[in-house]
Amino acid sequence: MSNEQELLDQARKSIDRTVNEKQLETNFLVLEESMKELIVAKTQLREFTNIRNKAMNNLYKLDVTAADLSKLTDMSVQMVHRILK
Repeated sequence: MSNEQELLDQARKSIDRTVNEKQLETNFLVLEESMKELIVAKTQLREFTNIRNKAMNNLYKLDVTAADLSKLTDMSVQMVHRILK
């Protein structure tokens, strides 16, 4: 193999290594950011679930039936009763 070919092969390997390292770095950053966003989303989901549950309990106390709440929320009546306990 000629000296020029060896240099060309080394350059290609160096470029491949650099590209792979950059891809790894980028994907680790994406993973880290997505995990942070998922934590925020889970927190928001808990907050809105609590708000929904309080509203359902308030409506139930105002004589809205579990069946009606089931229809309004697209939940089973059994799930509505679990929330109302």
